[in-house]
Amino acid sequence: MAGTLDLDKGCTVEELLRGCIEAFDDSGKVRDPQLVRMFLMMHPWYIPSSQLAAKLLHIYQQSRKDNSNSLQVKTCHLVRYWISAFPAEFDLNPELAEQIKELKALLDQEGNLRHSSLIDIDSVPTYKWKRQVTQRNPVGQKKRKMSLLFDHLEPMELAEHLTYLEYRSFCKILFQDYHSFVTHGCTVDNPVLERFISLFNSVSQWVQLMILSKPTAPQRALVITHFVHVAE
Repeated sequence: MAGTLDLDKGCTVEELLRGCIEAFDDSGKVRDPQLVRMFLMMHPWYIPSSQLAAKLLHIYQQSRKDNSNSLQVKTCHLVRYWISAFPAEFDLNPELAEQIKELKALLDQEGNLRHSSLIDIDSVPTYKWKRQVTQRNPVGQKKRKMSLLFDHLEPMELAEHLTYLEYRSFCKILFQDYHSFVTHGCTVDNPVLERFISLFNSVSQWVQLMILSKPTAPQRALVITHFVHVAE
């Protein structure tokens, strides 16, 4: 089925979902991992994750009526792949997690331990700490002198610090944040993305400050050269 999908002409969500299921063999090996990962990552543009999980549950139930054991096990392999590839979605989306638990409960009720063992949502770690946005609390804090001058750092050292900040910020952003921004055109009720944008605006302003704080053109040129090396 995955090989018959004509992605150039476009496919329905149902066709893509079927293609992803058929991308697995009975042992769980993925023949087309690029298609499966792309669909699981991008599907929220077209259908909520909880509805996609409901479709998987329906497909499994229908395949059980049709005595299609191969389709049942492939469906479970797709669910397992989804959980392992995007675990944060299941921790931060209770409705999605509930749908998958319903499928696992159905498997347990049937006594189908082989299929049930493929779906382990309870082992998904918590990702709520990644979504926490720190709040500044100036009350009771001692005033201290802070410097934004990093003249003592080599370009490579400064680049490592900035890359670390970038990495930490990117780790907190989920697909739903980008989706919300595109849908609403702003960062309202999206504190993680708002803080991410604010961070890089601040870095840009800081670079400008470092350059403009120098009184002469040659000195400013040296600072610009320094940051060119940082970028490299």
